[in-house]
Amino acid sequence: MALNVTHLKDRELMAGALISDRRLWLTADKSRVVEEGDRDAATLLAAQGRKVSPDDQKQFGISEGPGGKLMLKQKAKPEDKAKKAPEDKSRKK
Repeated sequence: MALNVTHLKDRELMAGALISDRRLWLTADKSRVVEEGDRDAATLLAAQGRKVSPDDQKQFGISEGPGGKLMLKQKAKPEDKAKKAPEDKSRKK
């Protein structure tokens, strides 16, 4: 006989949870959620078929879209502020 222990607090917290339809990753600074294969992916937030808590939904802008597919709010990536190399004037055209 197995004993299942379910904490009421956890059940209440997961009441509004969404089921992930794909693997969702956090960036290294944990500022945004990215999909599998993104070069910024660092920490797994939710595997396919796992629940995404209401707190994570709110914090990272995850919502349910058409057909039950999860929609991710995309924050703009910071622009590349590196200076471009000046034109090489020593080379003749």
